[in-house]
Amino acid sequence: MPENITDYTSSMWKYFPVSEKEPEILPEYLVKSEICAENAVIASRVRGKKHKHDGSNCDDWFETASNGDIMYIAVADGAGSKEFSGIGARESCRAVCGYLKYTFEKSVVINRQIIADLSSDLTDEKCISSCKILVNVVQESVKKAYPAVESAFYSRVIDDRYSEILGRTPEIDDFSSTLLVAVVVPLKNDSGKRLVISCQIGDGAIVLVNTAENYEKSVKLMGKSDSGDFSGETDFLTSNGMTDSASLAMRTHVSIDSSDILMLMTDGVSDDYFPPESQMQRLYLDLLANGILTEDCGEYEQPEEIPEPDLCSWVNDRAVEVNLNYTGKICEKMGISLENLWDNRRILKSAEEKLKELPEDNPSERLKIWLDNYIERGSFDDRTLVIVKM
Repeated sequence: MPENITDYTSSMWKYFPVSEKEPEILPEYLVKSEICAENAVIASRVRGKKHKHDGSNCDDWFETASNGDIMYIAVADGAGSKEFSGIGARESCRAVCGYLKYTFEKSVVINRQIIADLSSDLTDEKCISSCKILVNVVQESVKKAYPAVESAFYSRVIDDRYSEILGRTPEIDDFSSTLLVAVVVPLKNDSGKRLVISCQIGDGAIVLVNTAENYEKSVKLMGKSDSGDFSGETDFLTSNGMTDSASLAMRTHVSIDSSDILMLMTDGVSDDYFPPESQMQRLYLDLLANGILTEDCGEYEQPEEIPEPDLCSWVNDRAVEVNLNYTGKICEKMGISLENLWDNRRILKSAEEKLKELPEDNPSERLKIWLDNYIERGSFDDRTLVIVKM
């Protein structure tokens, strides 16, 4: 019965391009595949069903940048009730990654001593001092995001098209968005470990995954979703006090370990994998099952009980069918738990091979198709997922 309800409600969604009345039309999709030294970026952002149904802009944005093997990632989700929040999300992400790339290049990349000190013993004062320097840079990047949004707001106040949409003069809150930031710095001591610094304002999730660890220890959360003043609300970059030093200190997380996957996502994805402490493993397994991420499985025997992929109609064009795998259904069909599947992930290679007509050798396009089409009851928000394979 629940599946039938989901199939019925999903068929009711319509697709409309962004209305030409919008003074600024944001793209339907953002897709990025990039190799940065030791890291591979796989990222996509799709306009959610609700925005497609009413012909409005996507509110999400992401940016990535790098200096060699040092990675910078920013993800933002505009407030759904704010008309121009997608613009605020875009400008905040661009400001963060621009500031991080420029500042790291001038103060870290040229001065390799900081990286060398990070690679010393964690209790060494030089390591602690270098870590504090980089934490301050990350927090400063978040502070730079606010004036970038403020500048975008002021430049549009003088454009009557924005006032006409609102029926009033725009306010800076009309550009409100969340902001999730992460920096990855590989250490140079042959340990295979990486320094990851994150800072999060608002909902969504920043997650580290160690694919070599056992199920219970494989996920580390690098941020905490904020709550606003009322139930169901979240904090935004433009909320009072968000960029104060004390506030940013509470929102900053630091990790030095051997995790090999970093994921940043808006709540359009994280809410579908809640609670993150136990469901981010399912997200990783779903990415494997749909050929977005891959693992070297070696020789494996294809189990007979692997279910066929689900078929659904693409919301943009009902004539196009998309086939997807769901690890929850795979576990149910095979009578195993997610933990069992985590320990025997070669099964998912068999599931992936059942998929048809996927873009070959383009994981970000696969990610886009999956984000655009997977069905979760009550899920119709914009979806953004940035993956860094380290």
